[in-house]
Amino acid sequence: MGGIQALWATVIVGLLSALCPATPALAQIQAPSGAGGRGDPVLVPTEDTLETTYGLAMGAGVRAGATAISALAYNTSNMAAVSTYHVEAFSQIIPGSKSNGGTYWTIGSSVTDSTTSKKIALGTSFRGIFSGDRRRYDGWDWRSGIGIQAIPQLGIGLGFRWGRMKSSRFEGQRLGPSFDGITLDASMTITPIPWLKLAGLGYNLIKTYSSLAPQMAGGSVALTPIESFTIGGDVLIDFTTFEKNKLIAGAGVSYIAGEMVPLRLGYRRDQGRNLNQITAGAGFNKGKVGAEMALRQDIGARKETYLLFMFRFVVQ
Repeated sequence: MGGIQALWATVIVGLLSALCPATPALAQIQAPSGAGGRGDPVLVPTEDTLETTYGLAMGAGVRAGATAISALAYNTSNMAAVSTYHVEAFSQIIPGSKSNGGTYWTIGSSVTDSTTSKKIALGTSFRGIFSGDRRRYDGWDWRSGIGIQAIPQLGIGLGFRWGRMKSSRFEGQRLGPSFDGITLDASMTITPIPWLKLAGLGYNLIKTYSSLAPQMAGGSVALTPIESFTIGGDVLIDFTTFEKNKLIAGAGVSYIAGEMVPLRLGYRRDQGRNLNQITAGAGFNKGKVGAEMALRQDIGARKETYLLFMFRFVVQ
């Protein structure tokens, strides 16, 4: 009971922090003049959602293999696959100078619990977004999820997202994208044999009309021939950001050295924005505490560097 009470206390804190009622999802697909739009795909804002060091470092995420808080972020059907109770604090940074729009920054925390009930897991996360002139929007994002391990070979999950990311304005004109509303994710993971996971994924099933929360669907595969080694890939289709459906795909590999040091490397391709991205990550986990970092580097016209730092406490 203590675990459930702590989890829902975090949910309540997130709700109180919002201090405003839910409203219909209202956002733009095409950015106004000066903020980039369909005419210049490189400038179309990328999805802005909960990321983890595992997902960022593994290219497109290798979502079929995500567990605990990474499962909350990418694949809720895996939340109950492994018995864990994790609490994480994280911060994501896109460094920048004053001349190129300043630094983008998010900070938040997440909790997942799959120990209180053997077949049902719950999780929640809340983060604040401070982007200044670089992305021309700021706000907050709250995510909660439930995962059910119906049988050892089948997991199903549902994610709920409520966000308010407000566009910067100048003389009454919006300068960037926005997302103000609620939406849902759904996923299913099949484990036909212990070392193979196959996942079907759907994101933002309630259409938001925002590039910050695009409607996407796809699949993922993860192979774990030994406990310390995972390799896999994801293929997603973005249905709403561009005039035509565009592909986001990638692959990654993870190796845990000495059962304490995760080492990750990946690649991500964003067809709509014509971006190739190299990803990497490392960390140190011992006992009940851990710290990790991940990097995603754009290769192409934009050349942004994404950095994510995480501190984890394992309750049990």
